[in-house]
Parts: sequence; structure tokens; C-alpha cells
Amino acid sequence: MEETAATLILGVGNVALGDEGFGIHVARRIKEIGVSDNVKVEAGGVAGFDLLGLLPGVERLVIVDVMDADMPAGEIGWFELDEDFKSAEASKLSFHQVGVVELLQIAGVIGLKPKVEFLVTRPMLMEWSFELSADVQQAADKAVQHLQRLFPRRAA
Repeated sequence: MEETAATLILGVGNVALGDEGFGIHVARRIKEIGVSDNVKVEAGGVAGFDLLGLLPGVERLVIVDVMDADMPAGEIGWFELDEDFKSAEASKLSFHQVGVVELLQIAGVIGLKPKVEFLVTRPMLMEWSFELSADVQQAADKAVQHLQRLFPRRAA
């Protein structure tokens, strides 16, 4: 039986739509670099409800994604999702068909209630491309550094 990590870093997005793939790019880089032993890293793509299977046993969920936010290009934002925020307004968080908030609401109904935090940036380029725009690449670098500071890899 696979041991469950207390923290899950979940990168979501679509790598074929330019900056929409921010979360996936960050998750892949963090997975290569490595983080704390009690942290699992997944590139969830746009899997929607399939992502529910990753949540049992997770106490802290860090979702890495793009968000239609009022922030400067190339910057990252970090915030915690509280109960009051799980509303219709929160559906603006994600560009995906099954929004992140809907997924979390369903998770709550079935008893999965991790502490949820978001690491986000604002997308600049949303068109067919496997590359991030220069601004969002800069944000991805910052996101990777931020996650490395939060969840440092132990020296062997």
C-alpha cells in the first residue's frame, strides 16, 4: 500500500494552451528537483473529478494554477481558501471545465477537507502553444523557488 503524503502540491492546467499550463510546468519542475518527504507532487492537468482520488489522507493541498487576478505580469500570488470563499464567485478561480472550487466542494461532501492554499499567476498568453510567455515563465521560476523554501528537501 502506498504511503499518503500529508501535503499535496497539485499543478493543474492545460500545457497545450500556453500560460494555462503554468501549474503543470511548476509541478513537473518541483517533482524533478524534489521536496520534503511528506510532500507529494502531482501534475493534474485538467483531469477534473479524477483528481478526487489524490485527496484521501491529504491534510494540506497546494494548488498551482493560473487565475484571472489583478496582479502584475510575472508575479505570483498566495492565498488560502476559506469556507466563505467557496461560493459562486470563487468559480472564477479556474479556466477549466470542472472548476477547482467545484472539485473542493465535492471533496468536502465526501469528507475530504484539506487545508487549501493557492499559488497562482495571471496568464498572459492563452492560445495554442506548449511554451509559457516570458512573464509567466518568470512567475514559474518564482513559484518553484517559493515551494522549495516552503518544503525544503532534506539532505541525504
